[in-house]
Amino acid sequence: MGRDRMLVTCEHAGHRVPRAYAPLFRTAEAKRALESHRGYDIGARSLARRLARALDADLVDTTVSRLVIDLNRSRHHRHLFSEFTRTLDRDARERIVELYYRPPRRRIEAAIGALVAQSQRVVHIGVHTFTPVLHGARRRADAALLYDPARRAERSCSRDLRAALRRLMPALLIRFNYPYRGAADGLTTALRRQFPPSAYLGIELEVNQRHLTPNAATRATVMRAVVEGFRRWHDDRR
Repeated sequence: MGRDRMLVTCEHAGHRVPRAYAPLFRTAEAKRALESHRGYDIGARSLARRLARALDADLVDTTVSRLVIDLNRSRHHRHLFSEFTRTLDRDARERIVELYYRPPRRRIEAAIGALVAQSQRVVHIGVHTFTPVLHGARRRADAALLYDPARRAERSCSRDLRAALRRLMPALLIRFNYPYRGAADGLTTALRRQFPPSAYLGIELEVNQRHLTPNAATRATVMRAVVEGFRRWHDDRR
């Protein structure tokens, strides 16, 4: 393999509902869900765009709400559809898959495949954010890096990334495989089945939304430090 190439994705970049499915989201409950962390990863799209620029990487982001369909779930995962779209008949659900799930997944797979065909290893950074409190439990991390512990290169890459981020954000708690497991069902896990460790590294960046809401006092500082930490890490690898 030649030098590493970067790819940035953001699977929950927005909370857009295509017009055909707007009637499913007209209740007050549905509207609240769309505006909350359930509808999208708050702050993730802006962070992903900045990261892509800093890393000179292609960006694939998806603005259709995960309450319509969740791009970061496998095709047969029980939470692929939310309670708002799960009740649609099979043909309607399959149409959503064809319109809003398969195209971005195929773009990502094709982008990786094209680079691998050029003997380049791909380092894929999936950008996500998480709600500070879920079901009454406070998440105890400011940011996290998710990876597959069985893949040595991903372990090493994540350690180096955390070190780079800590140098710029020493006061923030940065954890591994939290609040989710890096090898759980998701886009990176699916891609690992398609591409060997010598060709593909899948790292998910998770940032606590308390730092990224529009009125967060720490938003600019944390955003800048995360991007700069990744940029320095990337430059050190060249």
